[in-house]
Amino acid sequence: MPRWEYLIRRLILSVLVLLGVTVITFTISRVVPSNPAALWVGPRPTQEQISRAREILGLDKPLPVQYIRYISALLQGDFGVSVRTHQPILTDLRTYLPATLELVIAAMLIALGIGLPLGVLAGAYKGTLVDAIARLIAVACVSMPTFWLALLFQLIFFSNLHWLPVSGRLSTVIKLTHPIEQVTGFYLIDSALAGDWELFRDALVHLILPAFTLSTYALGLTIRMTRSSMVEVLQERYITTARAAGLPEREIFFKFALKNAIVPTLTVLGLSFVYSLTGAILIEVIFSWHGLGTYVTEAVLAVDFPVIIAVTIIVTVFYVFINLALDWFQAILDPRVTLG
Repeated sequence: MPRWEYLIRRLILSVLVLLGVTVITFTISRVVPSNPAALWVGPRPTQEQISRAREILGLDKPLPVQYIRYISALLQGDFGVSVRTHQPILTDLRTYLPATLELVIAAMLIALGIGLPLGVLAGAYKGTLVDAIARLIAVACVSMPTFWLALLFQLIFFSNLHWLPVSGRLSTVIKLTHPIEQVTGFYLIDSALAGDWELFRDALVHLILPAFTLSTYALGLTIRMTRSSMVEVLQERYITTARAAGLPEREIFFKFALKNAIVPTLTVLGLSFVYSLTGAILIEVIFSWHGLGTYVTEAVLAVDFPVIIAVTIIVTVFYVFINLALDWFQAILDPRVTLG
């Protein structure tokens, strides 16, 4: 199947998936027993206030009309208003989503930067001490509870060594003396754009502990997947031919074998990326990192369905299009893969 035809087909399927998610989440939000109108008004609402709130929120309309209105607003980039904060959800997302994306991207880069070389070496030197150490690290990263590891890192690097801060995205002093102008919402990028390197350094040291903690599970998966793929790829005939031609082992490992072995690893990292968008709740709570996980947790506790639906749709968009990008990238890296 031609790539452009495959792309169009997947985009159509992606739209259908997103439409299905909106139908399911919207229906559930109306079926589950709750009173968003009362939440909108506040404590001790009167019946008149609740009736007025139902009109404002459009809850007095039939369910199909409510859904059509919601989809129409959604197509215009309007996710609605939070019944808890009375703020447009899009405004909240501009604050919370970049915070989580910065954390998750940093975690995935750590997992890829450490896990990929370790996985390659473990697969290349199967059965040696290097392989044993890499496998031990992988098992430890996958097995250890993330919240326990976060507390352990805080105890070691903050309480004992005093190397890294314990929580937040910036220190209080830096917030007061170096006010940040949010362009992208990524503190590292915004501080670099402003040329404020003291702010950049402070944002970086605050990012290290939560990012490294969040990366551990993906790191373990990366090591295991890369090692397994390398062991399989190194048995191929073209690797034997390259060795017979006298090519250096390092070139064989990282130039020829890794090109095919990295495909399953990227798939795992892509799925870990999407999972971490809302799966980093414990990390965000422990490190006081006000991101998407914290935002949706507060929404769930308050039964704030507009926020829950909005976050669900955003995560679904990431999941669908990251999978599409991974399939496309896999076909480019490995000619044996067909798009169909």
